[in-house]
Amino acid sequence: MIAKRLVIVGVSVAAVLGGTAVVFDQLAGVTDTGAAAPSTSVPPASAGSGGTLPPGASATEDDTSAAPGSEAGGGSGPASGTQESAGSAAPASGKREVLPPVAAAPAGLPLPSPPVALVSTPLPPTASAQGKIVAGFPAAALPFPDGSVVVSTGVSSADAVLQVTADAISASSQDSVVGHFQQKLAALSFWSEPAPAADGQRSVRFVRGTDSVTLTTSTTGTGSTRFMLLGNLHTTAG
Repeated sequence: MIAKRLVIVGVSVAAVLGGTAVVFDQLAGVTDTGAAAPSTSVPPASAGSGGTLPPGASATEDDTSAAPGSEAGGGSGPASGTQESAGSAAPASGKREVLPPVAAAPAGLPLPSPPVALVSTPLPPTASAQGKIVAGFPAAALPFPDGSVVVSTGVSSADAVLQVTADAISASSQDSVVGHFQQKLAALSFWSEPAPAADGQRSVRFVRGTDSVTLTTSTTGTGSTRFMLLGNLHTTAG
């Protein structure tokens, strides 16, 4: 009888222990299931434009495939913003660069005053002279080289123009005679240039505005220089 009771008590204890084990197993299964759930779930933000990932697809694959699509579609991604900012001339701070004011252009140099006329009214009457300087000849503007021998001179008036002529001989060389008149006329703002001349002669033309003087030189049989002047001088400057 005692043995039978012990058997019954043992069976009861075993049943209680077995039920307790079942309860702990169920609790452990629930805990494991709850802990594993976050690892398999995907946040809604990474599901893409469709909202739900297809079976077997991962969040990494979806994000990678979405990036080329945004570039191909011309969307405004980070790369596009970078290109726009690189091509913009505005400073990164958003402030525009203020350039210094442009200085006014300096005034030009004043124009030189017109040269003084070499002859004035009333002009001398037409005349000529042999072996001397005729009256009315502008000797101050056309001085002869020192020691020159005058052959003839002449003046001729027409309106506001005085035409002068001269024929003389100098003991100096042709270069010396030409240099003399170049120096004198350059001081009066004349410029010179070679002019056509006959064989054995040299001709130089002096010009200042409307005034002109032509000098022709040649060498005589004695080695002297014969020079001739033909000038047109105006009573008005320029």
